Amino acid sequence: MASSSFSHSPSSNHVPIFHCGKPAPLRMSNIPSSMGRRFYGCGSYPFTKCKFFVWVDPPPCDCGRDELLQTIDRLEKELEKSKAEQRRQRGMFVATWVAIFCFMVLYLTK
Repeated sequence: MASSSFSHSPSSNHVPIFHCGKPAPLRMSNIPSSMGRRFYGCGSYPFTKCKFFVWVDPPPCDCGRDELLQTIDRLEKELEKSKAEQRRQRGMFVATWVAIFCFMVLYLTK
């Protein structure tokens, strides 16, 4: 593990710098098992052999994680419904303009 000094306090303005010489930005996990949990990791990952990684936040309790995953599932379903509605409305918009165009062609050719 890399040597550095930094505070575990999330409110600290200190950005740790590790043996590779790069600052380690504060990041947030997006994998289901640690969703939303903040951590410091090498700023050059995955392009360097520096493997420094340290959690800033404590692990969430299982009930909180399960609730978060349920919320993610619900939001993904809502997003899919919204995208389907957007596709439907786009189709209606195109169909309306095609109908207007056809009406205008028929009206102007008489």
